[in-house]
Formats: sequence, structure tokens, C-alpha cells
Amino acid sequence: MRKALFSAVLVLLATTVSAFHLKVQGVVTDHLTREPLEGVLVRIYKDGKKISAETTGPGGRYYAVLENHHEYVVRFSGNGLATKSFTVATQGLEWQGEDGQKTLTVEMTMVEQLNGVDLSVFDLPMGRARFEPATGLTTWDTEYDRSIRGQVEEAMGLWWRRMHETAALEQAVRRD
Repeated sequence: MRKALFSAVLVLLATTVSAFHLKVQGVVTDHLTREPLEGVLVRIYKDGKKISAETTGPGGRYYAVLENHHEYVVRFSGNGLATKSFTVATQGLEWQGEDGQKTLTVEMTMVEQLNGVDLSVFDLPMGRARFEPATGLTTWDTEYDRSIRGQVEEAMGLWWRRMHETAALEQAVRRD
């Protein structure tokens, strides 16, 4: 009996287990114009360690293939822009015989940093996703989204007021 159990464990360990893998992709855009932003730094952190840093090209595009069984942070930053991020957990079962790739598309809109406007809420992830390798399904933590929504709306309200004040001042200077 022991030999049979030991053999079964060895067979299970030797079996290649594969599953769906997640490709994260998207476009980084300007919040005001919705135009793609070139040159935004996109850093990928796996289990707290930076594994890549690329800049977006002319179309503002980025992508990365994430390995299973890890926690990722995808962080976006640029000169004069508020840094933003989102997280993806790729934890879960894997089924033998599955070998595919699923795609998660995330558009990240960037806002300009303005004097006198606290945008530190953007230090928090703008979303938290969970990818299940066995099924290839990605879900977003809607409870987390609700918990930060008020802070984000407040910061963006201040940002919009500051943008209008700045535009009005610039217009007044041009008239003089």
C-alpha cells in the first residue's frame, strides 16, 4: 500500500501541470484629451520585486504576461503626472491539459499633477483583480472599488476646480 501511494505521489509530481496564463494589456491615456500617452513608464512588480520597466510607445500601449501563483502590481508614472497602479493576484488551481492565455485589458487614464491638489489617493491601487488560472476568469474586487471611490471623486473634484481656476487665470492674463 505504501509503495502504491508513494508511486502515485511521484506520478502526480512528475505530471506537467499547465493552465491559463494572463496577459495584461492596455492603453495609457490623458484624462482630459483621452489621447494615448507616449513615454509613460510602466513598471511590473511580482511579489514586491520589480521585474520589468518599459515605456509606452506612440499608441500609449503596454502589455505583460503574468505567471501564475504570484501577486502583481502594475504601476504607471510619467513626468508631471500622478502615479497610478492596479494589482492582479494570479493565485489558484491549475488543471492539466489547459494551456491557453487570457487577456485582461485595462485603460489607465493619467492626470497632471497640480500645485495645491493632493492626489495621494492615487498611491492606492485603482483596482484589484484576481485571475483564476484553472478557469481563465478575472474578477475585480468591487468592495475595494467602493471603499476608495469617495476619496478618488474628492481628489478629482479638487483637481477639476484647480484646472478651471488655472484656465481662468491664463485667460485673464491673455486679455491684459
